Amino acid sequence: MPDYFTLAEFRALPDMSDATTYADAKVEAAAAYFTAIVEREIGEPFIPRTYTETVDGTSGPILMLARPAIRSLTSVTVGGVSVDTAALNSAGGVLRYTGGASWAYGVGNVTVTYVAGRYGTCPDDIKSAVMWATRDRLLSQADQAGIDVRRTSITTDFGTTNYVLPGEKRPTGYPDLDAAIAGRVRATPSFGFA
Repeated sequence: MPDYFTLAEFRALPDMSDATTYADAKVEAAAAYFTAIVEREIGEPFIPRTYTETVDGTSGPILMLARPAIRSLTSVTVGGVSVDTAALNSAGGVLRYTGGASWAYGVGNVTVTYVAGRYGTCPDDIKSAVMWATRDRLLSQADQAGIDVRRTSITTDFGTTNYVLPGEKRPTGYPDLDAAIAGRVRATPSFGFA
């Protein structure tokens, strides 16, 4: 099943009820393609996903994890020894002992498994945009098998049609999805130093 929507929701879209032409596996593959782009561009998952990271112990009070939207800690080991996750705080992707202890120094000695994701379910704007982009991709693959997919325009007796292609500010080439991504990129906090 696709991550951001159900197959039943997808099959309710115009022209998508034919599970023979648009097999579930094709729908899932196209949806996974767009989901990966969305999460790469936003820099974090929208829905809960499990991650395992191995990081270096710093001899300090904090460890930085790759994803800030941590929902729960599953397990933490330091040098192969389990740590009680109830004694840890992971707010904002910063892992610290609640009692103020420091992390044992070492290279790759801390392994953290956790669930991260900004929302419990995918926001409606992203869900809808990914669903429609998935639909459009499947339709274009089925209808235009003989046309070069790298085309930027096509000219006929009726005029020229220009195609939107992926680029720096258009990661997918699908305008509705690119707009939804751009809106989320602007709204996502960035951490760093000036």
